[in-house]
Amino acid sequence: MKELKGIYIFILVTLLFLFLSGRSIAQEKMVITGVVKGIEGRMVMDVENEKDKSLISLRIGRKTVYTPHRYPIPGERVKVEYAPHRGSFVAFSVTILGVAGAQESPK
Repeated sequence: MKELKGIYIFILVTLLFLFLSGRSIAQEKMVITGVVKGIEGRMVMDVENEKDKSLISLRIGRKTVYTPHRYPIPGERVKVEYAPHRGSFVAFSVTILGVAGAQESPK
């Protein structure tokens, strides 16, 4: 009877460990640099990747951090840190780099 009780406890602890370890895996944030193609309803931002010209839709919201503190305008270059969440990509930080194709003026 003691052996059976020990086996049940071992199985319970193992299942609990497996259940909790699946949620504790940290997701790596991915980074994309590209041009903003549009912002839909202040909830979705479409960014065209500079490398392969693919269009990525990113969810944005109240927890998204913008540098400088404003929404980007379509046509501006941005650097976005994002991660997949519940089937879509969620932007965590958006850094506005400037207008696409514009060169900095000499000082």
